[in-house]
Amino acid sequence: MITFVVSLSNHECNQLNQSFLKFYRHIIFGSETERLIMKIQITQKIAMLYRMLSDRLSSVQSFFVALLVVATLAVGVTAHAVAGQEEMFLQLDEQLKAELQRAGFTGRIESTLEKRLGRKIDQKLAGLGRMLFFDTLGGLHDDNTCAGCHAPAAGMGDTQSIAIGVQNNGTVGPNRAGPRNQRRTPTVINTAFYPKLMWNGRFIATSGDPFNNALGFTFPPPESTTQFLPNHPSITHLLIAQAHIPPTELVEVAGFTGTAGKIGPRFDKFDDGMGSIVPDPDGSGFRNEPIRQAVLKRLNETPAYRKLFGKSFPEVAAGAPIDFTMFGRAIAEFEFTLIRANAPLDRFARGQNNAMTESQKRGALVFFGKGNCVACHTVTGKSNEMFSDFEMHNIGVPQIAPAFGVGLGNMIFDGPGENEDFGLEQVTGNPADRYNFRTSPLRNVALQPAFFHNGAFTRLEDAIAHHLNVAKSARGYNPESAGVDADLTYSLGPVEPVLATLDPLLAAPIDLTPREFFDLVVFVRDGLLDSKARPKSLCNLIPTSVPSGSPILFFEGC
Repeated sequence: MITFVVSLSNHECNQLNQSFLKFYRHIIFGSETERLIMKIQITQKIAMLYRMLSDRLSSVQSFFVALLVVATLAVGVTAHAVAGQEEMFLQLDEQLKAELQRAGFTGRIESTLEKRLGRKIDQKLAGLGRMLFFDTLGGLHDDNTCAGCHAPAAGMGDTQSIAIGVQNNGTVGPNRAGPRNQRRTPTVINTAFYPKLMWNGRFIATSGDPFNNALGFTFPPPESTTQFLPNHPSITHLLIAQAHIPPTELVEVAGFTGTAGKIGPRFDKFDDGMGSIVPDPDGSGFRNEPIRQAVLKRLNETPAYRKLFGKSFPEVAAGAPIDFTMFGRAIAEFEFTLIRANAPLDRFARGQNNAMTESQKRGALVFFGKGNCVACHTVTGKSNEMFSDFEMHNIGVPQIAPAFGVGLGNMIFDGPGENEDFGLEQVTGNPADRYNFRTSPLRNVALQPAFFHNGAFTRLEDAIAHHLNVAKSARGYNPESAGVDADLTYSLGPVEPVLATLDPLLAAPIDLTPREFFDLVVFVRDGLLDSKARPKSLCNLIPTSVPSGSPILFFEGC
C-alpha cells in the first residue's frame, strides 16, 4: 500500500501496510462499534508510526507521509459515511415498507379502475364528456361550466378560496372575478374512487362503494333515494348520478334570470336578464328537473351535439331525444379518464425504492406515525388509498365569508352574522353536525392554491400546522397573513363555537421537531403528487372549440 522510498525496515513497512488494510476492512465492512474502535486505534497507531518515522525522514518526505496519512483517513471517513448512509437508507426503506403494509397501502389503486368498472373506458363517450365539461351551453346563464371551477392549471380544482360561479369575468385562474358561492370547489381528479362527494358529504354511494349501485345513491331532496334507484341499468356509478346536479345550481351555472319575486327579495338583485330564463319549481317544490329539461332542450336543438350523442347512443342516432342520463354518463366517463394516482409513494410501495427522496420517506413515517395524520386521512377500506376516511369532522377551520350582494357573494351564510358555514348540519338538520366537513383527500394537494372547505389558508405549510395545534391556529388566525383575497378578509365568523365541538382527535397539540414538520410537508406536497396532474398535462384537455360554438373561457396558467 505504501510505496514511498524511505529508510524503513521491512517489518515497519509491513506493520504500516497491515494497519491500513485493517483500517479499510473495518471501516467498510465492520459494525458501528467496530468502526469506532478501529478509528481510534488506527489514529493512534498512525500517529505513533509518524512520530517514529519523522526522525529518519527529510522535511519533504515528512510532508508527503503526513499528506498520505491525512488522505487515507479522509478516504476512510468518507467510506464510513457512505456505508453509514446506505445503512440508514436501508433502515428507512424497511421502516416505511412495514408502515405501509400495516396501513394496507399497495400503491396500485390506479390500475384497478377498469376492473371495478367491469369494462374498458369508452374513449368516444369520454370525448363527448370532455366537450360538455368545457362548454357553457350546459349552464342556463351561458357564462360558466364545469371547467370554470375545475381548472386544469389547478389540478382540476378551484383557483379560488371560495368559488365564483355565474356572473364571472370569463377568466379561470387567480384573476377570476365575480360573486362568490359558499365553498372552495374540490378537484375532480380521482373522484371515481370517492364513496362520498362534496364538502358536506351530501352525495353518497349507499353501499359505501362508488362502483356499486346495488343500494342506489343517496342525495338530498328532491333526488333523495328515489332518483337514482338500486341496480339502475345506466346510473351505475356515483359520478353518473352526481353529474345530474351542477346544471341545476343557480349560483354555479344556471343563474337567476327570471327569478325576481320568486326566491326572496334579497335575491332579486341577481336577476340580470342574461342567458336563459330559469324555470319555475315543479310539483316537488324544486327547480332541479325543470332546469335539466331546459338544458336537454338546448342540447337537442344543437345538431353537433345530436351527432356526437348519436355516436355513443344508437337511440339518439335513430331519432330519440338526448336524455339526462346520457349527459351524466358522458361527464362521468370523462372524469374516469382523470385518474392521477401514481405518486412517488405509490411507486415506492410497488418496489421502486428510489421513487421517494429521503425527506419524503421520513415525512411519510411522521404522517403514518407520530403525526397521526392517517387517523383521518386513511388509505384502507372505502378510502381506496385516497388519504381520506370520507367521514365528517370538525377540525376547527377559521370561518371566512364574502359580503352578500351583486359582485360580492350570492349565498347567504349561516349564523346570526351570516358569516358561518354549518357544514353537515345543512344536510341533516342536526345541530350536533354543525361545522362538520368531509375529510379532504390529499392526493395532488400540492396543486391547490387554497386549503380546507373555505380556502382559509393558502399555504400548505399553514394548513398542516393548523392540524398540529388547532386552538392556537384558530384563535390566532389572520386572513390577510393567511393570504386569502381581500374580499374575504372583512368578515370572520366566531371561533369559540367551532372549537367547542372540535373533533377529539385534534384536541391535544402534536409537537413535531422542525425537521419532522419540514419532512411532513415535503411528503404531503411531493410524495403524493402525480406528475400527470400538473398543468403541463391537464391543460392539453382544453378544447379549441366546442360543439355549441360558445366561446371558450380564458384559462390562466395554460
